[in-house]
Amino acid sequence: MERSRGPGRRAWLALGIGTAAAAAVGGTVYVSTDDDPVPDRERVRTDVAPLRRRFGEAGRLGGAHWLAYDRDAKGRSYLPSPDPRYRVVGVARLPAGTAARTVADPAHAFEPSAPHGVPDVLAEFLPAHARWMTSTSYDALLLGPGPVDGLTEGRFFLDAATDSLYFDTVNPE
Repeated sequence: MERSRGPGRRAWLALGIGTAAAAAVGGTVYVSTDDDPVPDRERVRTDVAPLRRRFGEAGRLGGAHWLAYDRDAKGRSYLPSPDPRYRVVGVARLPAGTAARTVADPAHAFEPSAPHGVPDVLAEFLPAHARWMTSTSYDALLLGPGPVDGLTEGRFFLDAATDSLYFDTVNPE
């Protein structure tokens, strides 16, 4: 008499192969390193190396407090959304006199404007009486040549009295 193996074994095998194929083709897992921890809306970062790489044109940044997270993610998850757009937002200090020199540069045509939508966990790190100035040409300088289709966007604000740079950007990285 022939022994029937039934559909159970085949079903489990097919499910395993299907899951592996789906993960290989469409699954993306955010891999954490010491340089780039898993993005988190509540974790205030103080490392400056990633900011210096992104916003090097601003000058030597220091004293940073910032966040990086997938702005479209709902709740906390170890898997990113299918099309993540990472918000990098925070404040950093520039060398003495840098902000005043930059704001005075007529090539940028700075105007008074305050940042909006500052995350609550960052509010305490902004200068109390800042007089923020912003410029679309300065924004373009710091964003640099980015992807086509406007996928990289951002605003930068300078306070000359405290040499502070506030940044709020979105990158599809």
